[in-house]
Parts: sequence; C-alpha cells; structure tokens
Amino acid sequence: MSFVPIICGKRDWDVEYAQSQEYNAIYCPNCHNYKVRPVKRREFITIWFIPVMPFFWGKQLVCPICNWRQDFKSDEQLKKVLREQDNIRAGKVGG
Repeated sequence: MSFVPIICGKRDWDVEYAQSQEYNAIYCPNCHNYKVRPVKRREFITIWFIPVMPFFWGKQLVCPICNWRQDFKSDEQLKKVLREQDNIRAGKVGG
C-alpha cells in the first residue's frame, strides 16, 4: 500500500493597479501611514502548487506595512476615497 500526499493550499497574486501619481500616498486607517496603494487581487485554491479554482477576483486597497485591505468596485469608488482623503488633509472633516 502506498500513500501519496495531496498538498492543497491558497495562492494570492497582487498586480499593480493603473499606477499614476494620484493613487500614491493613500492613508491607512490601521497603522496611520500614507503607503496604501490599489491592486488587482486574485486568490486561487491550489493542488500541488497549481492554481485550480479562483475564489476571489477583484480590486483592493492594500497597506504593505500592516497588510490592511479594503475592497473597492470601480474607479469612481477609488476617486471618492481620494477626494475624502483630500478633505481630511485640508481640515474639512465633519463640517
């Protein structure tokens, strides 16, 4: 009788999202730095290190320091986040 182990796991791929100066220096609400950047994220279930089935395919804001993540659906949603952060930096919060 022989035994062949099947190794299963999860593999993530992050691809840079439309790099431009307007998407740099987004504020991280978790660790309070300005390093958050948008990425296209793909997560797959793997068997023997071969991607078999995707279980997440979308866009996220990610902080490379604390690994905080937040999904966003469209460019309009991303631009809204940037406008809100500009208001915070200008001191226009809550009024």
